[in-house]
Amino acid sequence: MAWRRSPILRLAAQIQFLLALFAASSSIVHAAQDFYKLLGLKRSATAKEIKKAYRAKSLEFHPDKNKEEGAAEKFAEIAYAYEILTDEEKKGIYDRHGEEGLKQHEQRQGQGGGHGGFDDIFSHFGFGGFGGGGRRQREQSTPNVDVPLRLTLKQLYLGDIIEVEYVRQTLCVNWQECMRNQQECQGPGVKVKMQQIAPGFVQQVQQRDERCVAPGKMWRNNCKECPNGQTQAEKIELTIDVQKGMYPGEPISFEGVADEKPGMTAGDLNFVIVQEKDEHYHRDGDHLYVTMEIPLVDALTGFSHEFTHLDGHKFTVNVSGVTECDHVMRVSGKGMPRRGGRGGVGGLYITFDV
Repeated sequence: MAWRRSPILRLAAQIQFLLALFAASSSIVHAAQDFYKLLGLKRSATAKEIKKAYRAKSLEFHPDKNKEEGAAEKFAEIAYAYEILTDEEKKGIYDRHGEEGLKQHEQRQGQGGGHGGFDDIFSHFGFGGFGGGGRRQREQSTPNVDVPLRLTLKQLYLGDIIEVEYVRQTLCVNWQECMRNQQECQGPGVKVKMQQIAPGFVQQVQQRDERCVAPGKMWRNNCKECPNGQTQAEKIELTIDVQKGMYPGEPISFEGVADEKPGMTAGDLNFVIVQEKDEHYHRDGDHLYVTMEIPLVDALTGFSHEFTHLDGHKFTVNVSGVTECDHVMRVSGKGMPRRGGRGGVGGLYITFDV
């Protein structure tokens, strides 16, 4: 009869193996992708140098401008590198632990934060975490900002890259030096006090207090480290990538680029597309519409007509036989580029006005 290990011994062996795996993986620095080298930068590059390098590289490898094989993949890698190097938290993780450490951080974020490390390991066996307090409270964010982006139908047909400047409020450089501990602060703008209403009876009262900037933290007024207050104006440069076929009302978002505030994550900056009226064409979804006046002779005998499309290319439409008033003709492949991974192009609908 074969000897079989008890469930407790098997569990202990599994835990020992996972602990060893965790200890080994925590020291790994993955060097498969060097984000600094990808952007042509040194590791000491400033935020301004990173932005400048990104603009140059993104224009060089943009799929609409660069038709070489692999340009689209390179463009995606450049965009990801820029996203990491402009996020202070992610950049710090990448500088210390490489891409592998960054992936582990993103995996923990995707699992709802948690404690990571030993808590994640033991949770697989049903033991729960060591903290005992459940998952962290979700951090508040400042309001999102919506900015109208007026585009012509031609820009939406061809796609475009637009450079803009945006002024936002960023935290004072030494803002953390201006906070003091205050247990009554329960979050940004929220203060909770215990008030005795009768002998042996205590009531919890919530008040609005703008000095509270985070749980347990209060802003010190007239702080010398931040003489102009909690925030200061910063002008940033953004590259807006307008993709072919985008719709009116569709946002182009920059995460975490809205105003900053102590104790809160920055909201998103959304450029919302506003489509300007075109002189010749009308758009509905992926299709274009145009009305053409024709003389009675052409309506009775047939005709040919040359159209100029939004991008300037010309095409000819041939009509034979009799054309009735308000007759609608569909020309395939002459509409707007389709979005959402569907590919192809919509149709052009011509209404003939005799």
